[in-house]
Amino acid sequence: MKNFVQKGIILNKKIKTLQIITLSEWYGQWSGPQQFCFDLAKNLNKNEFKVEVACKPGGILIEKLKEIGIKVHPINSFRRGISPINDFRTLISLYNLIKKEKYDIVHCHSTKAGILGRIAAKLAGIKKIYFTTHGWGFYNREEYGWLENFLVLLEKIAAECSTRIICVSENDKKEGLKRKIAKEDKFLVIKNGVEWEVKGSREEAREKLKVKNDGVVFGMVGRLAYQKNPLMFLKAAKEIIKKYPKTKFILIGGGLLFQECENFIKENKLRKNIFLLGEKSPEETHQLLLGFDVFVLTSKYEGLPFAIIEAIFAGLPIVATNVGGVSELIKDNKNGFLVNSNSIEELVQKMIYLIENPVKIKEMGEEGQKIAKENFTLDKMIKNYEELYSII
Repeated sequence: MKNFVQKGIILNKKIKTLQIITLSEWYGQWSGPQQFCFDLAKNLNKNEFKVEVACKPGGILIEKLKEIGIKVHPINSFRRGISPINDFRTLISLYNLIKKEKYDIVHCHSTKAGILGRIAAKLAGIKKIYFTTHGWGFYNREEYGWLENFLVLLEKIAAECSTRIICVSENDKKEGLKRKIAKEDKFLVIKNGVEWEVKGSREEAREKLKVKNDGVVFGMVGRLAYQKNPLMFLKAAKEIIKKYPKTKFILIGGGLLFQECENFIKENKLRKNIFLLGEKSPEETHQLLLGFDVFVLTSKYEGLPFAIIEAIFAGLPIVATNVGGVSELIKDNKNGFLVNSNSIEELVQKMIYLIENPVKIKEMGEEGQKIAKENFTLDKMIKNYEELYSII
């Protein structure tokens, strides 16, 4: 808390912070950066910090923030893709907002908000400007691969405006240094954390999932989009079902590839074994996790995925592609397995190993819970950010 002297009396003033994120939801879904922004806004010490948020209007994040009394500033011109006119309007809108409200700290999230927000904050004279990567934008080769060098240049420019750049994984820091986005002393690693308090039981979750206890249940939670590569999960499931017909597969999430996933299940006559549940609320997803035996994530790139952290807290062993910061969550052969992101065969092999060794499912799940409780709690993450914010 800041101390100000007025007529010999020390007055305490809360540190006023603005969180800037591009979208309030990702194509109608709740995703990692939105969860992070919400958790930070909700859990920072209310006696020390006053938090406000700026983002594109409409979406789940705004609804949840309003429920807990957080002020939201809608930036109508925000666009996720490249849009020079709207991007300029956004820069001006953010500059005017920051200048008017006189924030002590501006903290940006996601690529577009990270670049425009930091530049606007610097122009407005803000002294403490932070950016959390959540995975660099240039990881997304489907959309930005051809613009990688341009994105790196923009990140370097924005880095000049930054007090610190926070990476959610050591891998993100390594990739930032590799591309010389900033010097090492400007980078800081604060890993994601979650609060895990879920009511319910395995039996209740299985009833909701409508699956019996006569086979292993593999589950995946994630946006049905290029990044998460859900077809890899479904193709692995197809191979496993041939040998283990009682095995079940749950896929939770919505997105641009939903119809393609549905068509794959239908064309291969897998409806009795694979259940495509669509988008679920965070609370419902957490309850359904209790009905899984093994959690799978087949991403092409990642920062430090909340989905895996939540699955570890739920006591599930993990089988995941070895991308981004995933290896910082999974100790291979301890609380799960890491597989090559291009190898369905390797994924199938590890999943079959767990089917044939049910004792390992329990052992790995318990080991994962220990790792999660020691390293990935929300309380630990929030304390790290409070310490960062309080540095004079």
